[in-house]
Amino acid sequence: MLLIATALAASAVGIINSKAQPEMLQGVLDQSQERSDECIWFENAWQEFVPVGKNLLHVEVKIKQGYESSPDLIMYIEDSLGSPLVSLNMKATDIPDVCDWVIFDIDDVELVPGDTYIIHLKYDPGGEYAWCGANGDPYPAGDSDIGAQWDWCFRTYVDKSKTSIDAIPTTTGMADADVSLATPVSQQSLILQFLERLAERFPNAFPILRHLLGL
Repeated sequence: MLLIATALAASAVGIINSKAQPEMLQGVLDQSQERSDECIWFENAWQEFVPVGKNLLHVEVKIKQGYESSPDLIMYIEDSLGSPLVSLNMKATDIPDVCDWVIFDIDDVELVPGDTYIIHLKYDPGGEYAWCGANGDPYPAGDSDIGAQWDWCFRTYVDKSKTSIDAIPTTTGMADADVSLATPVSQQSLILQFLERLAERFPNAFPILRHLLGL
């Protein structure tokens, strides 16, 4: 098991217009917490995640709005110190009134695999938004504003072409990957295995073959 964890420092903030439902998601699912016990109203909430991929393309959160005239919901992607790397605004009318997955498109934000990052949702006074989550620490790699035993629902997508690990875990809650290496088999070893099987079936022919092959 390869276990990956924490830390980063950041710089400029980019403002990006997001869409609730892009025609097609690019990239591959990197990290996720999809268990939903309940949908909780919030004003300022955050969730940590630890990426395996390098370039973040999309973030999904399972949310709803309770008032269509609410101020825009703002998502920040922050480093482990809370410094924003990018912020994204979404109108309340682009968010369903029942809890569902909503996609925020991100313009290829570069991450450091193994460092801790934060998905931060907030909005100005006068709004009503809720975010789904679950108790029992379903995403052990990161905490939330509620505590270590609660994790909000999220999915992150990365650019596979810029990711060094092909097998990206999506539901374990940890940025870990099983790595197995096959032991190379030499050509000589394969020949010997073939001859052993041949000798079992045709014992009288084996001395002749051994002489011809110089074994």
